[in-house]
Amino acid sequence: MGRTGPVTKDTSTIALGLAQIRVGKSAAHIASSGPALGADASIGALANTKYSGEVSYWKLESGFPLLEDMSLPLRETSSLECSFKEMSAKNLALARGLDVYSDVAATANVVSTTSAAGTLVGEIAVDNDGGVVTDTFTVVVEGESTGTTTYSVYGAVSGKVLSSVSDDTLQAAANGANPYFTIPSGFFDGVWVEGETVVFRTSAFVTGTDAFGDNHAGRINLGAIKAPDYVRMEAVYTYPNNVNHMYIIFPRANVVSSIEVDMQAENAATVPMTFEAKRADSEVAGGDAVWDIAPLGCILFD
Repeated sequence: MGRTGPVTKDTSTIALGLAQIRVGKSAAHIASSGPALGADASIGALANTKYSGEVSYWKLESGFPLLEDMSLPLRETSSLECSFKEMSAKNLALARGLDVYSDVAATANVVSTTSAAGTLVGEIAVDNDGGVVTDTFTVVVEGESTGTTTYSVYGAVSGKVLSSVSDDTLQAAANGANPYFTIPSGFFDGVWVEGETVVFRTSAFVTGTDAFGDNHAGRINLGAIKAPDYVRMEAVYTYPNNVNHMYIIFPRANVVSSIEVDMQAENAATVPMTFEAKRADSEVAGGDAVWDIAPLGCILFD
């Protein structure tokens, strides 16, 4: 007796396993209509992957009983959901919708002051030219001379970087060709006495490619929500024959996750991440004409 019902026509088309999710900078690859990200852009081991493409229709009905006369598509959305197992600073930042590929500017922030009657005027300046380091500095007041405060500055890592300088001029602490920081003229206001201190921290400039280069280093601020940044998402599924592939490409996507980290004694935590495809055609800022015929992206087979 011959076989009946649906039978396998080509075993090389059977889908089994998970896609590899690769994420990169949207602007850098917006003109690429095919796969553009390498395996090094993968977010790592996954627990699941799920693609959803939804189309909403307006339907015209008439008569009694009502019968449908026509359907018109109103909107189309595409999204990809996954849960990652490798919990790194980069993955969690992506799940929060942060741009992990942008440069991180150098910063300087006053942590504390110990003065009974002294105040500060202006801000300690830093730049991105390479002199700024990540360190905690202590400014020690040495006294006043004709109304001008003198002070020295010590770094917890860098050591003494300014020695007995006057507050009446701008002071740039040299670190080779560029300064560790610059303290403005007249920074000390009010009455400062010998031994009083100002403590401030500086953080070095970090290029976007290195911002989350260490899987166990980084900072994700909570309670500072903003619109998610655009990323390029490529889901690369390799068929079990290890020859053919399916690519789901969102050239301009937002990550719109609500993070839940469920940590258990015997099971690895899996953190959800949802990518929503956004328009990437030439009529939107940041888009490209290569996507005019497929504004949300595409699914490719090879």
